[in-house]
Amino acid sequence: MPYADVNGARLSYESLGEGAPLLFIHGGYGGAGSTLAPQPQAIRDVAPRDKVKTIVYDRRNAGQSSYGPEHLSMATLAADALGLLDHLKIQRAIIVGSSAGGPIALQLALSAPERVIALALPNTGANLASMERAQGKIRADLVMKSYALGDRAVFEQRKAELRVPPPNDSKDPAELARQDKLKAALQALSEEDLFRYAVGEIRNFEAYLNIDFTSRLAELKMPVHIVHGTADRVVPYAWGEALHRGIKHSELVPIEGADHGIIAYEAAAKVLREWVLRVIG
Repeated sequence: MPYADVNGARLSYESLGEGAPLLFIHGGYGGAGSTLAPQPQAIRDVAPRDKVKTIVYDRRNAGQSSYGPEHLSMATLAADALGLLDHLKIQRAIIVGSSAGGPIALQLALSAPERVIALALPNTGANLASMERAQGKIRADLVMKSYALGDRAVFEQRKAELRVPPPNDSKDPAELARQDKLKAALQALSEEDLFRYAVGEIRNFEAYLNIDFTSRLAELKMPVHIVHGTADRVVPYAWGEALHRGIKHSELVPIEGADHGIIAYEAAAKVLREWVLRVIG
């Protein structure tokens, strides 16, 4: 994959197809797993390549993009996305922000609406760092500890657990193989690389703290498409409904029984594909 030096970071990206530009902002918070054993991006096969140029990239502190200890804000992450569009000489694009990519897409659309043809928000919400969820509390605690104790001290407390992949109840053979690859890679990883990945992940957590776009959703005027699984265990379906209520002109498509990672479901990919084709005419 090529790289773009953007906004103080080196971003790995790929452009697929030709036509109307679509920029995909992936979910997750980066760190070792995203770099050592990345999950496939289902968006790659959603839009027809003769009509849409789909651009996928690794956010900073994720995948094959650069890692750094700099403190981040949501504005920084949105500026990265805009900087990549500038690098590619793309003035306006369809923006798709999935899961943790959703708040970045919302920040971009609110700060630079003239750059956004339309906005899609699969399995995401306006306040992903909500303290209503255990994950929100855990991530906020890590950020606060890094400020109070320093990155190295927090790492020393966590380094044993960082070498063990998080629990995964998937039965998919491809996902199980990815987990085995990640486990082996984590065991072989140098301590300094593990530290670098861990700090980068915490910096990404930090960018989401106190970010709640609920009160600003009505400012969005471009076409907005929301698709969400009714059985999502990571970002509750109710959060997709809340986005829809806040963006009066938005479309909400529930996918019955679908869990997180909604774009991997063919029903969701189909409705997203149809929406993109309607947007570009």
